[in-house]
Amino acid sequence: ILPPEATVSGTDTRPRHLDPSALATPSLAISCAAREALHQADVVETMLQGMHTVLRNDDVKLSQDLRHLDDTVDHLYSAIKYYLTKISRAELDEAEGRRWADIMSFTINMEQIGDIIERVLLDIEDKKIKKNRQFSVAGMDEINELHARLIDNLRLAMSVFLNGNVRDAQKLLEEKMRFRDLEHAYSASHLARLSDNTVQSIETSSLHIDLISELKRINSLLCSVA
Repeated sequence: ILPPEATVSGTDTRPRHLDPSALATPSLAISCAAREALHQADVVETMLQGMHTVLRNDDVKLSQDLRHLDDTVDHLYSAIKYYLTKISRAELDEAEGRRWADIMSFTINMEQIGDIIERVLLDIEDKKIKKNRQFSVAGMDEINELHARLIDNLRLAMSVFLNGNVRDAQKLLEEKMRFRDLEHAYSASHLARLSDNTVQSIETSSLHIDLISELKRINSLLCSVA
């Protein structure tokens, strides 16, 4: 069962904060765009939470619902980008100009993460659910650990985006290194299980390696917020 914040609903699909009347006051419009970017990140979090549930429970219906949510992420990205282009850059001071660029890059990253999650969900459907395969207990433990870190790092990235806290940004950069080390360690332990002829590891090998690699890619996009 998904936690309450990770239920898939159709109510999140439209932009909530892109107030056209705020465009007359660029500093206000910037904060509207930032709030919408966090809304977009919330939808990405729902997808990321749900992906783990699909992986554990082989829930095809949930996977399809989550893949449709990627359309929402794309739609919000387009709306935010269009809104930002309507803000008069000439009226922004230096800090606001930087904020404008930060919002743009944050929403691009969220859009890319949504695309990666959609691709992973298709992979899970094709290579695991349809073939009725399971990860080894050790393999699943590794994925659980990486996924839990990703959720933490997504929330940390949202916090850094919102508050610009330097200490949190440094923590996020440290997480990038730690995640990379874990990815190397888990890839090595997966290969060790293959050489031990663990049947489940052999059956799910390509999905396992791809999944770890895609999770690392998501983490890199999150850490670039720092």
